[in-house]
Amino acid sequence: MMNRMDTSPKVFVIVLNKDGKECLPACLEGIFHLSYSNLEVVVVDNASRDGSLEDAKARFSRAHFILNSENLGFAAGMNVGIRYAMAQGAQYVWLLNNDAVPGRDALAVLILVAENAKAPALISPLVLDSFGKTWFAAGRIDYLRMRAVHVAPEANGNEPYETEYLSGCALFLPRKGVEQVGLLDEKYFLYYEDADFSLRACKAGFKLLVAPKSVVVHSERSESGSEKVYWLVRSGIRFFRLHTPIVLRPWVMSYLMLRKVKNALDVYRGKSGADRIARAYADSARED
Repeated sequence: MMNRMDTSPKVFVIVLNKDGKECLPACLEGIFHLSYSNLEVVVVDNASRDGSLEDAKARFSRAHFILNSENLGFAAGMNVGIRYAMAQGAQYVWLLNNDAVPGRDALAVLILVAENAKAPALISPLVLDSFGKTWFAAGRIDYLRMRAVHVAPEANGNEPYETEYLSGCALFLPRKGVEQVGLLDEKYFLYYEDADFSLRACKAGFKLLVAPKSVVVHSERSESGSEKVYWLVRSGIRFFRLHTPIVLRPWVMSYLMLRKVKNALDVYRGKSGADRIARAYADSARED
């Protein structure tokens, strides 16, 4: 007897990996145990050196693997997977960190929310940390302090709700979102590419929703390392130069100058990490 054709939307789950030997297996195990079955898994590897790609190929042969010749960063690395998914006819694309593990019904809930939304939407699940505490439930752009911050949602209960921006940790995109908004901005090597994409999507008419019934656990292992502060500063400067409302731009430029002065003093005093921040300011200036 022939199986009935699966008419549910085709989803491509894209996992970006960089030296994720300790976390990638749990991520892929979670994906392959999802209750939603009409999906393809794409692992994009940013030139890992820890054997994580080879291990994943041996254990998860159902996945598609794309090896980049160098570390392209988050935005460019994910874009490799997005292009592949779009070429293969994806109706939805789910971007997932390699240190994130989805709950069994996480994807099914995202599909349900997307298909029943009154307007086209980008969606994030509720993201918990490895201790069960909320890591991302809503986001706010703080222009006065030049930060994109995670905040407690104004809404309560289990219904989807809107937010100012979505985290890229587990970002769920409809095909139309990619077609109309474009790809992630590859000038962000790490950080703020999600906030940038969110604001661009809003301008294109998309809603930004969090679906609290969809749950992902994020261990944050991909965010460790000495370069985190460097990229937070550099990417943050680019984001606020591009997206700050005109009325707030004089303040943002003044605030940025004060931060640079403080950093110069920190470098002079030998404060730990100050040299990386100074390098971020210098490299950002050369990018202009």
